[in-house]
Amino acid sequence: MADADILKSLREQVLDESEPLVGLLRKCLALGAVTDSGELRAWATRELKGYPDDAVVPEYRQLHAPLFVDTMSGPTYTTGQQIDRIQVPKDLRQFVPEKLHLRQPIEDLEQMASREKTIRMTGGGFSAATAMWSEQLDMFQQVTAMYYSILPSTIAGIVGMARTSLVEIVIDMAKDVPLNSLPTRARVDSVVQVHVGSNDKYQVNVGGDNSGIIGQGPGSMQIQNNSVPKELVDLIEKLRGTLSQITDDEQRADAEQAIDDFEESVSEDDPKPEKVKRRWALLERVGTALGTAVLTQTVKEGAPVVTDYLQLLM
Repeated sequence: MADADILKSLREQVLDESEPLVGLLRKCLALGAVTDSGELRAWATRELKGYPDDAVVPEYRQLHAPLFVDTMSGPTYTTGQQIDRIQVPKDLRQFVPEKLHLRQPIEDLEQMASREKTIRMTGGGFSAATAMWSEQLDMFQQVTAMYYSILPSTIAGIVGMARTSLVEIVIDMAKDVPLNSLPTRARVDSVVQVHVGSNDKYQVNVGGDNSGIIGQGPGSMQIQNNSVPKELVDLIEKLRGTLSQITDDEQRADAEQAIDDFEESVSEDDPKPEKVKRRWALLERVGTALGTAVLTQTVKEGAPVVTDYLQLLM
C-alpha cells in the first residue's frame, strides 16, 4: 500500500460503522509513521495498547462514576453502599480521584461494553485508602472494599466518543489534501492536539514539507453567512494581513491554512459552536508556536470577539 493510500483508505472507511475501530486506529498508527507525526502515532498507540500511568488521558476517557463501599460492622456485612467522595476522610481523599481515568486498550473497553452486568473498577490507591480508613473506625468496624460501579452502556459511550474523535481527526487532517498526497506533519500534529490533546503541553510543531496541501491564497474565502458579526469579519481580514509578516514559506502556509479553516467554520449556513471553537483553538496554537509577534497579538486581541460570537451561537 502506497503512503497516500493509507489516508485514502481512512477517508473511505472512517464513516462506515461496520469497520472495526481497532483496524482504523492501526491505519492511523501507520499514517502517523509516514507523515512523521508523533502526536498521531502516540494517540493511536495508546488507544490500542492502553495509556501508561504517567500519560495524559483524553477527556472522553474521563468520567464521574458512582463510588461504592463494602463494610463490616460487627457480624453485619454490607455490600454496595453508595457514598459521595466527600464522605471519605479528608486525609484519604488523595487516594480517591474525582474522575475515573480509563487507561485500558480500546479492545478491552469494547469487551466491557458488551457485558450484561455492571463493572467494578478500583483506583490505584483504593487498597491503601480502605486499610487506613478502617484504622480510623471503631472496634469491629471495617471498610473491606471501595470501588466504582459502571454500566456497560457508559463504556459503550466512551468507545463511541473515541470513534467520533477519530472521525474528526481524519476529516480535518484530510481537508484540501489531494487523493494522491499526504498532509504535513505540522497539520496532522495540530489536528490531533485540537481533538484529543497533546503529549507535549499543547505545543504545535510548525514546519515540514507542505507538498500536497492546496493553498488557496490570502483572502480567497468569503463569508457567506450574513449573521456573522462585522467584528468577526474584520478580525479574519486582520489575521490574513499578518501573513505577510511571516517570512518562512512553510510556516506561512500553516498559518494560512489555520485561518482558512477557521473562516470556513464561521461561514457555514449553520455554524456549529464546537467546530468553531476547535478551529479557533487550532489557530491560537499555531499562532503561539510560530512566535510571530503580530499574529500572536492579533489572535490574542481577537479572542473576546470569538467568545462573543460563540455565545451568539449557543
